[in-house]
Amino acid sequence: MEREKFRFTKHDITSFVGVFIGTGIYCFGIVYILNMACFYGGGVTGLAQLIMRVLERLTGWDLSYVLSAFITLINIPLFILGWKKVSRKFAILTLFSILLQTLFTIPFTYFYNQGFSPFAIFSESKITLAILAGLIMGFAQGIGLRVGGSTGGTDIISQAYAFKTKSSFVSISFYINFVIIALGGLLNGLEAAVYTIIYLIMSVTILGKVFTVYKYMRVTIVTEEKGRLKEEILKRFNHGLTIYQAVGAYSNTPKYVLETIVSSYEVREYKTLARRVDPGCFIAVIEVKSIDGFFNQNAVA
Repeated sequence: MEREKFRFTKHDITSFVGVFIGTGIYCFGIVYILNMACFYGGGVTGLAQLIMRVLERLTGWDLSYVLSAFITLINIPLFILGWKKVSRKFAILTLFSILLQTLFTIPFTYFYNQGFSPFAIFSESKITLAILAGLIMGFAQGIGLRVGGSTGGTDIISQAYAFKTKSSFVSISFYINFVIIALGGLLNGLEAAVYTIIYLIMSVTILGKVFTVYKYMRVTIVTEEKGRLKEEILKRFNHGLTIYQAVGAYSNTPKYVLETIVSSYEVREYKTLARRVDPGCFIAVIEVKSIDGFFNQNAVA
Protein backbone atom coordinates (compact mmCIF):
# COMPACT_ATOMS: atom_id res chain seq x y z
CA MET A 1 0.00 0.00 0.00
CA GLU A 2 1.32 3.45 -0.88
CA ARG A 3 0.94 5.83 2.02
CA GLU A 4 -0.53 9.25 1.24
CA LYS A 5 1.48 12.31 2.07
CA PHE A 6 -0.16 14.59 4.60
CA ARG A 7 -2.12 17.43 2.96
CA PHE A 8 -4.90 19.39 4.63
CA THR A 9 -7.76 20.10 2.21
CA LYS A 10 -11.32 21.38 2.34
CA HIS A 11 -12.47 17.78 2.32
CA ASP A 12 -10.82 17.34 5.72
CA ILE A 13 -13.31 19.76 7.28
CA THR A 14 -16.07 17.29 6.43
CA SER A 15 -13.95 14.50 7.90
CA PHE A 16 -13.46 16.31 11.22
CA VAL A 17 -17.17 17.17 11.40
CA GLY A 18 -18.05 13.53 10.69
CA VAL A 19 -15.69 12.29 13.40
CA PHE A 20 -17.12 14.86 15.85
CA ILE A 21 -20.69 13.70 15.22
CA GLY A 22 -19.80 10.00 15.23
CA THR A 23 -17.80 10.30 18.46
CA GLY A 24 -20.62 12.19 20.19
CA ILE A 25 -23.12 9.48 19.30
CA TYR A 26 -20.61 6.78 20.28
CA CYS A 27 -20.03 8.24 23.76
CA PHE A 28 -23.77 8.78 24.23
CA GLY A 29 -24.31 5.07 23.57
CA ILE A 30 -21.52 4.02 25.95
CA VAL A 31 -22.81 6.06 28.89
CA TYR A 32 -26.57 5.84 28.48
CA ILE A 33 -26.93 2.28 27.18
CA LEU A 34 -23.83 0.12 27.64
CA ASN A 35 -23.03 1.25 31.17
CA MET A 36 -26.68 1.27 32.27
CA ALA A 37 -27.29 -2.23 30.93
CA CYS A 38 -23.85 -3.51 32.06
CA PHE A 39 -22.97 -4.42 28.48
CA TYR A 40 -19.39 -4.31 27.27
CA GLY A 41 -18.49 -1.99 24.42
CA GLY A 42 -16.02 -4.34 22.83
CA GLY A 43 -12.60 -3.23 21.69
CA VAL A 44 -10.63 -0.84 23.87
CA THR A 45 -13.83 0.50 25.43
CA GLY A 46 -14.74 -3.00 26.57
CA LEU A 47 -11.19 -3.64 27.76
CA ALA A 48 -11.23 -0.38 29.74
CA GLN A 49 -14.60 -1.35 31.22
CA LEU A 50 -13.16 -4.71 32.29
CA ILE A 51 -10.20 -3.05 34.01
CA MET A 52 -12.47 -0.50 35.67
CA ARG A 53 -14.91 -3.12 36.96
CA VAL A 54 -12.09 -5.26 38.38
CA LEU A 55 -10.58 -2.26 40.16
CA GLU A 56 -14.00 -1.21 41.48
CA ARG A 57 -14.52 -4.65 42.99
CA LEU A 58 -11.06 -4.64 44.54
CA THR A 59 -11.20 -1.10 45.94
CA GLY A 60 -14.91 -0.39 46.34
CA TRP A 61 -14.43 2.98 44.60
CA ASP A 62 -16.65 4.43 41.87
CA LEU A 63 -14.31 4.74 38.88
CA SER A 64 -16.92 5.62 36.25
CA TYR A 65 -15.46 9.12 35.94
CA VAL A 66 -12.05 7.78 34.87
CA LEU A 67 -13.30 5.42 32.16
CA SER A 68 -12.20 7.88 29.48
CA ALA A 69 -8.71 8.00 31.04
CA PHE A 70 -8.38 4.21 30.77
CA ILE A 71 -9.53 4.37 27.15
CA THR A 72 -7.01 7.12 26.33
CA LEU A 73 -4.04 5.29 27.89
CA ILE A 74 -4.76 2.07 26.02
CA ASN A 75 -5.21 4.00 22.76
CA ILE A 76 -1.76 5.63 22.81
CA PRO A 77 0.23 2.66 21.36
CA LEU A 78 -2.62 1.91 18.96
CA PHE A 79 -2.52 5.49 17.68
CA ILE A 80 1.15 4.96 16.78
CA LEU A 81 0.15 1.79 14.90
CA GLY A 82 -2.47 3.69 12.89
CA TRP A 83 0.06 6.41 12.03
CA LYS A 84 2.56 3.89 10.69
CA LYS A 85 0.34 1.25 9.09
CA VAL A 86 -2.75 3.06 7.74
CA SER A 87 -2.24 6.78 7.08
CA ARG A 88 -1.31 9.95 8.92
CA LYS A 89 -4.69 11.54 8.37
CA PHE A 90 -6.40 8.39 9.67
CA ALA A 91 -4.25 8.61 12.80
CA ILE A 92 -4.92 12.33 13.27
CA LEU A 93 -8.69 11.88 12.88
CA THR A 94 -8.56 8.95 15.29
CA LEU A 95 -6.60 11.01 17.83
CA PHE A 96 -9.21 13.76 17.46
CA SER A 97 -11.92 11.19 18.25
CA ILE A 98 -10.01 9.87 21.28
CA LEU A 99 -9.67 13.38 22.72
CA LEU A 100 -13.34 14.07 22.05
CA GLN A 101 -14.29 10.89 23.93
CA THR A 102 -12.87 12.41 27.11
CA LEU A 103 -14.76 15.65 26.52
CA PHE A 104 -18.05 13.89 25.78
CA THR A 105 -17.87 11.13 28.39
CA ILE A 106 -17.35 13.40 31.42
CA PRO A 107 -20.54 15.51 31.01
CA PHE A 108 -22.58 12.51 29.84
CA THR A 109 -21.50 10.58 32.96
CA TYR A 110 -22.26 13.56 35.19
CA PHE A 111 -25.83 13.89 33.92
CA TYR A 112 -26.29 10.11 34.07
CA ASN A 113 -25.26 10.09 37.74
CA GLN A 114 -27.67 12.98 38.34
CA GLY A 115 -30.53 10.76 37.19
CA PHE A 116 -30.79 11.70 33.51
CA SER A 117 -31.31 8.50 31.54
CA PRO A 118 -33.22 8.72 28.22
CA PHE A 119 -33.44 4.92 27.97
CA ALA A 120 -34.51 4.24 31.56
CA ILE A 121 -37.91 3.14 30.29
CA PHE A 122 -36.19 0.10 28.74
CA SER A 123 -34.08 -0.74 31.79
CA GLU A 124 -35.99 -3.99 32.40
CA SER A 125 -35.74 -5.13 28.78
CA LYS A 126 -32.17 -6.22 28.10
CA ILE A 127 -32.99 -7.39 24.59
CA THR A 128 -34.35 -3.94 23.67
CA LEU A 129 -31.25 -2.26 25.08
CA ALA A 130 -29.01 -4.69 23.17
CA ILE A 131 -30.75 -3.84 19.89
CA LEU A 132 -30.66 -0.10 20.59
CA ALA A 133 -26.98 -0.30 21.54
CA GLY A 134 -26.16 -2.15 18.33
CA LEU A 135 -28.00 0.39 16.19
CA ILE A 136 -26.46 3.42 17.86
CA MET A 137 -22.89 2.14 18.29
CA GLY A 138 -22.67 0.57 14.83
CA PHE A 139 -23.96 3.76 13.22
CA ALA A 140 -21.56 5.93 15.24
CA GLN A 141 -18.51 3.83 14.38
CA GLY A 142 -19.56 3.69 10.74
CA ILE A 143 -19.71 7.50 10.51
CA GLY A 144 -16.17 7.89 11.80
CA LEU A 145 -14.77 5.17 9.55
CA ARG A 146 -16.64 6.41 6.50
CA VAL A 147 -14.95 9.82 6.66
CA GLY A 148 -11.51 8.27 7.13
CA GLY A 149 -11.05 8.12 10.90
CA SER A 150 -12.17 5.82 13.68
CA THR A 151 -13.21 5.87 17.32
CA GLY A 152 -9.82 4.40 18.17
CA GLY A 153 -9.00 1.18 19.94
CA THR A 154 -9.32 -2.08 18.08
CA ASP A 155 -10.72 -0.21 15.06
CA ILE A 156 -7.10 0.80 14.46
CA ILE A 157 -5.90 -2.81 14.69
CA SER A 158 -8.72 -3.99 12.42
CA GLN A 159 -8.04 -1.27 9.85
CA ALA A 160 -4.29 -1.87 9.83
CA TYR A 161 -4.76 -5.64 9.48
CA ALA A 162 -7.41 -5.19 6.79
CA PHE A 163 -5.03 -2.99 4.81
CA LYS A 164 -2.23 -5.52 5.13
CA THR A 165 -4.24 -8.64 4.30
CA LYS A 166 -7.09 -7.13 2.21
CA SER A 167 -9.51 -8.80 4.62
CA SER A 168 -12.90 -7.51 5.71
CA PHE A 169 -12.63 -4.83 8.37
CA VAL A 170 -16.04 -5.80 9.79
CA SER A 171 -15.08 -9.47 10.18
CA ILE A 172 -11.77 -8.68 11.89
CA SER A 173 -13.48 -6.23 14.24
CA PHE A 174 -16.13 -8.81 15.13
CA TYR A 175 -13.61 -11.49 16.11
CA ILE A 176 -11.55 -9.12 18.27
CA ASN A 177 -14.64 -7.77 20.03
CA PHE A 178 -16.01 -11.28 20.56
CA VAL A 179 -12.92 -12.27 22.54
CA ILE A 180 -13.17 -9.19 24.79
CA ILE A 181 -16.89 -9.71 25.31
CA ALA A 182 -16.28 -13.35 26.24
CA LEU A 183 -13.84 -12.18 28.92
CA GLY A 184 -16.47 -9.72 30.10
CA GLY A 185 -18.92 -12.59 30.37
CA LEU A 186 -16.57 -14.40 32.75
CA LEU A 187 -16.58 -11.32 34.98
CA ASN A 188 -20.22 -10.23 34.77
CA GLY A 189 -21.92 -13.55 34.16
CA LEU A 190 -23.20 -15.44 31.15
CA GLU A 191 -26.41 -13.42 30.80
CA ALA A 192 -24.54 -10.13 30.32
CA ALA A 193 -22.26 -11.80 27.75
CA VAL A 194 -25.20 -13.19 25.75
CA TYR A 195 -26.94 -9.82 25.55
CA THR A 196 -23.65 -8.15 24.67
CA ILE A 197 -23.14 -10.61 21.81
CA ILE A 198 -26.62 -9.72 20.52
CA TYR A 199 -25.58 -6.08 20.67
CA LEU A 200 -22.31 -6.90 18.85
CA ILE A 201 -24.05 -8.77 16.02
CA MET A 202 -26.46 -5.88 15.53
CA SER A 203 -23.58 -3.41 15.70
CA VAL A 204 -21.42 -5.09 13.03
CA THR A 205 -24.49 -5.48 10.79
CA ILE A 206 -25.17 -1.74 10.90
CA LEU A 207 -21.45 -0.97 10.62
CA GLY A 208 -21.26 -3.08 7.47
CA LYS A 209 -24.12 -1.07 5.93
CA VAL A 210 -22.64 2.34 6.81
CA PHE A 211 -18.94 1.62 6.31
CA THR A 212 -18.65 0.62 2.66
CA VAL A 213 -15.77 2.77 1.43
CA TYR A 214 -13.21 -0.05 1.27
CA LYS A 215 -15.30 -2.57 -0.62
CA TYR A 216 -13.70 -3.65 -3.88
CA MET A 217 -15.40 -2.66 -7.12
CA ARG A 218 -14.64 -3.57 -10.72
CA VAL A 219 -15.01 -0.61 -13.04
CA THR A 220 -15.49 -1.43 -16.73
CA ILE A 221 -15.37 1.39 -19.28
CA VAL A 222 -16.19 0.86 -22.96
CA THR A 223 -14.85 3.68 -25.10
CA GLU A 224 -13.39 4.70 -28.42
CA GLU A 225 -10.97 7.08 -26.68
CA LYS A 226 -8.54 4.43 -25.47
CA GLY A 227 -5.35 6.50 -25.59
CA ARG A 228 -6.66 9.67 -23.92
CA LEU A 229 -8.63 7.81 -21.26
CA LYS A 230 -5.77 5.47 -20.40
CA GLU A 231 -3.39 8.41 -20.06
CA GLU A 232 -5.76 10.37 -17.80
CA ILE A 233 -6.56 7.41 -15.55
CA LEU A 234 -2.93 6.38 -15.06
CA LYS A 235 -1.97 10.01 -14.38
CA ARG A 236 -4.72 10.52 -11.79
CA PHE A 237 -4.85 7.10 -10.03
CA ASN A 238 -2.34 4.48 -8.92
CA HIS A 239 -4.34 1.38 -9.89
CA GLY A 240 -3.48 -0.70 -12.93
CA LEU A 241 -5.62 -1.14 -16.04
CA THR A 242 -6.47 -4.06 -18.29
CA ILE A 243 -7.31 -3.06 -21.86
CA TYR A 244 -8.72 -5.22 -24.63
CA GLN A 245 -10.38 -4.57 -27.97
CA ALA A 246 -14.06 -5.23 -28.67
CA VAL A 247 -16.61 -4.60 -31.39
CA GLY A 248 -19.96 -2.87 -30.87
CA ALA A 249 -22.73 -5.24 -31.98
CA TYR A 250 -25.06 -2.53 -33.28
CA SER A 251 -22.53 -0.03 -34.59
CA ASN A 252 -20.07 -2.70 -35.78
CA THR A 253 -17.28 -0.28 -34.88
CA PRO A 254 -14.10 -1.10 -32.94
CA LYS A 255 -14.12 -0.12 -29.27
CA TYR A 256 -11.86 -0.64 -26.31
CA VAL A 257 -12.68 -2.02 -22.86
CA LEU A 258 -10.75 -0.65 -19.87
CA GLU A 259 -11.08 -2.59 -16.62
CA THR A 260 -9.70 -1.89 -13.18
CA ILE A 261 -10.33 -2.78 -9.52
CA VAL A 262 -10.78 0.13 -7.10
CA SER A 263 -12.12 0.86 -3.62
CA SER A 264 -15.77 1.84 -3.69
CA TYR A 265 -15.14 5.44 -2.58
CA GLU A 266 -12.99 5.94 -5.71
CA VAL A 267 -15.72 4.90 -8.17
CA ARG A 268 -17.29 8.35 -8.51
CA GLU A 269 -13.94 9.92 -9.48
CA TYR A 270 -13.39 7.26 -12.16
CA LYS A 271 -16.85 7.85 -13.61
CA THR A 272 -16.42 11.62 -13.59
CA LEU A 273 -13.06 11.41 -15.33
CA ALA A 274 -14.32 8.93 -17.93
CA ARG A 275 -17.33 11.12 -18.75
CA ARG A 276 -15.10 14.17 -19.12
CA VAL A 277 -12.80 12.43 -21.58
CA ASP A 278 -15.54 10.55 -23.47
CA PRO A 279 -19.13 11.69 -22.75
CA GLY A 280 -20.46 8.77 -24.80
CA CYS A 281 -18.59 6.00 -22.99
CA PHE A 282 -20.34 3.05 -21.32
CA ILE A 283 -19.52 2.39 -17.66
CA ALA A 284 -20.36 -0.66 -15.54
CA VAL A 285 -19.54 -1.07 -11.85
CA ILE A 286 -19.69 -4.47 -10.12
CA GLU A 287 -18.85 -5.38 -6.51
CA VAL A 288 -15.90 -7.75 -6.10
CA LYS A 289 -15.99 -10.11 -3.11
CA SER A 290 -12.23 -10.57 -2.78
CA ILE A 291 -8.96 -10.01 -4.60
CA ASP A 292 -5.59 -11.73 -4.49
CA GLY A 293 -2.34 -10.18 -5.62
CA PHE A 294 -0.81 -6.72 -5.57
CA PHE A 295 -3.31 -3.89 -5.12
CA ASN A 296 -2.75 -0.27 -4.07
CA GLN A 297 -5.33 0.22 -1.33
CA ASN A 298 -5.36 3.92 -0.57
CA ALA A 299 -6.65 5.32 2.69
CA VAL A 300 -9.77 7.45 2.33
CA ALA A 301 -8.18 10.02 4.66
